[in-house]
Amino acid sequence: MEWLSQHLEQWALVWFGFLFWGSIFGATLLYFFEVSLLISLVGYAFGLLFGLLAKNKGWTWIT
Repeated sequence: MEWLSQHLEQWALVWFGFLFWGSIFGATLLYFFEVSLLISLVGYAFGLLFGLLAKNKGWTWIT
């Protein structure tokens, strides 16, 4: 369980970007485009990239 705690401490921004911002980006894309699994996955990919960028730049404001 210690490894899980350490992982979450180090990668919390990435997970937050993937889950929270990915769902927002996905919902926005689904609003403007037709319902498609690919569009939803693109939204989560944007969220993951946003989370990775936040982790690398030290952006804590996104949480």
